[in-house]
Amino acid sequence: MARLTGCPAADSSVHAYGRWVKVVALLFLVAALPARALETRWMEGTIRGFPVVRDADGHQIGEGTLTQYIEDGKLHAQGIFDLRDGRRLHEEVVLEQRPRLRQLSWSWEETKGGEVLRRFSVDLTTGHAMARKRNGDGVDTWDDHLDGTREAFAGVGFMYAVKNLTERLDKGEKIEVTAVVFTAKPRTVTVSISRDQVGELAMGGRRLPAARYVIHPDVPWFARLFVKAPDQYLWYYRPDPPAFLRADIPVAEPGDPMIRIELLPGTESRAVGRAPRRHR
Repeated sequence: MARLTGCPAADSSVHAYGRWVKVVALLFLVAALPARALETRWMEGTIRGFPVVRDADGHQIGEGTLTQYIEDGKLHAQGIFDLRDGRRLHEEVVLEQRPRLRQLSWSWEETKGGEVLRRFSVDLTTGHAMARKRNGDGVDTWDDHLDGTREAFAGVGFMYAVKNLTERLDKGEKIEVTAVVFTAKPRTVTVSISRDQVGELAMGGRRLPAARYVIHPDVPWFARLFVKAPDQYLWYYRPDPPAFLRADIPVAEPGDPMIRIELLPGTESRAVGRAPRRHR
């Protein structure tokens, strides 16, 4: 077998190749890094909004009220949605914005006629998660501990996470984040976030420049026959500063019907977009 030992040119080639391998390996490592210690790019304050709820076909099925405020240095957000079938959805989230963006808790409740149909909650600082779901004449409950939730997001918390990741996502990054989901049993999954469409979103009688970001659950191939985990889509006004415009998400559990939450009332929003250019 030929050897390159003792040949200066060959040694140089070997060292150059070794450096190239290390650089490529480092690039792959950086590309796959999760969004640990998520930087707060856009600070939130006090707002109140009145979004509408539509089904997957665009028909309005409810109205909502979004309240956001700062208390004891923490960001609190509450969404209440009254659906036309008599159900009320109530979601609350608490986040800290300094020294980084981190979700602290999440809760969600579905009621009808004063009766609780489903209730989910998680303390992301401790991993304590609880679920309650009416099942016929009975009630199923779960009280679990989840690992790895301190950097995780849940529910509407992703609206804030993606907003602060838009700059990186617009450069072509695909970012992995831990999500807490309820199926109805609480569990953690890895999701990847990327930008998949740029263009305009026609809503409220206006055409707004916008980008769509997809949250894709990484479900193992052998579990896809048993676990229904659809992609979720968040639309933001672009360019900076980004502003939430629309969400295409399940009601709560991954197997629930898809709904659309739109920031502006009026006619159904319609997207005019294209896939973003590939970054070289």
